[in-house]
Amino acid sequence: GEQTAQMEDWRTAFAEEWDAVVLGTGMKECLLSGLLSVAGKKVLHLDRNSYYGGASASLDIGQLFEKFGCAEKPTEAELGKLREYAVDMVPKFIMAGGKLVKVLIHTKVANYMEFKPVDGSFVYRHSDKKGGKVYKVPITPSEALKSSLLGMVEKTRMAQFTSWVASVKTDDPKTWSAGGVMKTKLPLDTMNGREFFKYWKLEAGTVEVLTHVCALYRDNSFNEAPALEVVTKMQLYLESMTRFAGMTSPYLYPLYGLGELPQAFARLAAVHGGTYMLNRDLDGTPVFGPDDLKVEYDPEGVCVGLKVKDVVARTKMVVGDPSYFPDKCRRRGKVVRAIALLSQPLPNTNDAPSCQVIFPAAQVNRTNDLYLFCCGASHKVAPQSRYVAFLSSNVEGECDGMSAEQVAQRELNVGLNLLTNGGGVVRIFYDVYELLVPNSDGDADRVFISESFDPTSHFETAINDVLAMYKRITGSDLVLEEGA
Repeated sequence: GEQTAQMEDWRTAFAEEWDAVVLGTGMKECLLSGLLSVAGKKVLHLDRNSYYGGASASLDIGQLFEKFGCAEKPTEAELGKLREYAVDMVPKFIMAGGKLVKVLIHTKVANYMEFKPVDGSFVYRHSDKKGGKVYKVPITPSEALKSSLLGMVEKTRMAQFTSWVASVKTDDPKTWSAGGVMKTKLPLDTMNGREFFKYWKLEAGTVEVLTHVCALYRDNSFNEAPALEVVTKMQLYLESMTRFAGMTSPYLYPLYGLGELPQAFARLAAVHGGTYMLNRDLDGTPVFGPDDLKVEYDPEGVCVGLKVKDVVARTKMVVGDPSYFPDKCRRRGKVVRAIALLSQPLPNTNDAPSCQVIFPAAQVNRTNDLYLFCCGASHKVAPQSRYVAFLSSNVEGECDGMSAEQVAQRELNVGLNLLTNGGGVVRIFYDVYELLVPNSDGDADRVFISESFDPTSHFETAINDVLAMYKRITGSDLVLEEGA
């Protein structure tokens, strides 16, 4: 039968033999433990915290104030109905036609959760004439023709381009022809992104929107990328827009936020004979101390078990987030964020109750894009007429001795101006965290470590990390059924 999430006695769980022990209940670890369970593996999933989610936990408003060291308690006078907040610490919108949705359907976790479309996808553009402004992303031919982002001639080019992208079949070279009377066959498999966009004669600003906001490139690597890859990424955005009727962006978000994910995966694990254990006994006291959850190795340095106190759980592999393996990871820069509680929607977004705004790096004189996530009552993460916004990017330059707020003011200033210009900011918190990546792929020691969450406001990079780890762990690609 199903095992309860809290074992009567954790020692009995540790006495069993496991195919995998997973450390940390963050989103990536939950996805992997779910995928391994569905593939028939017996998984023990542990967390050193007494709550789900690790770095990607979902906090209530009291926990949020506590995390950022607020002396005073939140009040309804300032923030509205307090119990209606659910603040995801790593909020990411989900591409409706993307791999994560397929994984959720494949593992049947989609059955435990309710998803709702996100209202808007926007881009920030700066011009000498208009200053900095937020525009709707014109991705369909009809939107292109209406968009104030594009000039007259560009509107027509963009409309032709988007309808061409929608019509191409990437696996059928016969469909790769473009142009009016004189058809030109585009060698998508041999040309790169730079050559591809040169053919279409689109303005640099339009290319920037298509690559950074639709194809979700985080830098200019699309120039060297195969044209086929660029087209495939743009098609994902277009197809996601039509995944469900009446979508006005390609994204989805779960009702009550991503905090629902780990618990849905815990239910899934139980169905497959796995066990989840948070760090609390039946009476609420912690089980694991600071020196517990240590990997044991054989003489060849291969993982054979996981030790807690005097007990070792035998396992063929350990999977976990970087916080469990500081000595097996290296730093890859830092992420800076501002988390704002708002009393009105973001300015210039047509009062969209939920939206993403991407600030392409070149528009804000940076190397890295800024990402702005905003969500509210429509997704049940905030009370009526209240919104939670996350603004994030990579830290550029030294920040030793600087407070998180000082780093944010330097790195996120354009986004912060946009947030505060609306006059809706009731509270704002700042944080900086390190991006950690594993030193090795885990093949030699059978310890597989995920990367820290990057600053993107969508799930695409995170799900790619999960699927790459799945391949390293199992030796084969995850096969996701078509039509899922």
